[in-house]
Amino acid sequence: MKSHRQLTMLAFSIVLSFVLSVLFVKPSSATIGLISKPDLTGSWQIALTGRTGCGLVSMLVNVTLDWTAKGTNAVIKTHGECGDSTVSAQTFQVLTLISSTGSGTANLSCGPGCGWNFNIQVSPDRSIFNLVDVDPVNPGNYLGGMAIHQ
Repeated sequence: MKSHRQLTMLAFSIVLSFVLSVLFVKPSSATIGLISKPDLTGSWQIALTGRTGCGLVSMLVNVTLDWTAKGTNAVIKTHGECGDSTVSAQTFQVLTLISSTGSGTANLSCGPGCGWNFNIQVSPDRSIFNLVDVDPVNPGNYLGGMAIHQ
């Protein structure tokens, strides 16, 4: 059985740890509140991989989003079964965003008659979001990836 002094020291250590964590762990202001499209303003790099109508592929997309979460300057570098390519002046747009959860939808164009629809999930600190194409309207496309705010 522990002595009274050992129990007192244990209780003191626990209380001290809690107090220090409250004092020194400062939550980011970005993790507080609702997530909105203007939170996504700025430069992003998106890495995608999967299968498209052109086979297995990996892609790197660089885009700058405006306050409406739309970028018309996306550059897509592709490496895949159909070869390597770079396509510029494409559009990436967050179409919907549920501000309380950060989930939503987005679209990336890839040329005339080409594009992908994604479900997205923005992290609470707005520094990353994931993307996955699960849209049955776009059969034969199975892309997923991550976007990092630069």
